[in-house]
Amino acid sequence: MQKFDIKNLSIEIKLIILLSVISLFVMLMKFVDTGFYTTIIEQLALFSDFKIFNFRIWQFVTYSFLHGDIMHLVFNMLMLYFFSQLFFTFFNEKQFLKAFFLGGIFAGVFYFVLSNIFDINSYVGGASGAVMAVFFTVFAYRPNMRVNVIIFQNLPIYYIALILILLIIYQFFTSNSNGNLAHLGGSIFGFCYGKWLGGFSVSNLKKTKVKTNLRTVHNKINQPKNNSADNSVQKQIDVILDKISKSGYDSLTKEEKEFLFKQK
Repeated sequence: MQKFDIKNLSIEIKLIILLSVISLFVMLMKFVDTGFYTTIIEQLALFSDFKIFNFRIWQFVTYSFLHGDIMHLVFNMLMLYFFSQLFFTFFNEKQFLKAFFLGGIFAGVFYFVLSNIFDINSYVGGASGAVMAVFFTVFAYRPNMRVNVIIFQNLPIYYIALILILLIIYQFFTSNSNGNLAHLGGSIFGFCYGKWLGGFSVSNLKKTKVKTNLRTVHNKINQPKNNSADNSVQKQIDVILDKISKSGYDSLTKEEKEFLFKQK
């Protein structure tokens, strides 16, 4: 039996574990020591009231590690896992961490600024803004991509984007309207980041680094084509990338996945 080693886990699983452990610990403190729980919230959640915020700039990062309840945590972690799989179809781990953490920070700043403009006194916690940033990075980079979602096969990714946008609009009229500002901020960051990674040009999509569920395959994609053999390999790679774009990574045959893996 192989010994478990956390070092062997993928970056998104490590992040999900970290978010879950911290969130569950804080939830537990709510029932064990309410005074300590209140202190944690004041220090780590993101408050729009500047007097409570009191220049605790780390709150723009730490608020993403807090969740109000189990359902909030489970939903966010499921979405983070699913969206990360889409993300790694095109990008690498470093870009994933940038999308998540910078997206979360931008979402927090967006929430903080607008809350003060509209005189909203509240606080926000949760990774929703960062999760939205991860998804909208992929959407902005490849809006015509198709994915498989549970019973829905070959679903255009813009359908998912539309549903998320409609949920954001709906939540503006509910009790979660304050936290929803963070969702919107994360979405805006992700869209801009995805466009930036794509060079704001559809013609540049195949020139950017691509990552599958196996590992990166961009090394040979960007190499100069010096002979006919290189041209043949490049054409095969382009065909496979187009197939991933239209039908998702799971649509590849075993031979295509093996070929893509060998190009790393």
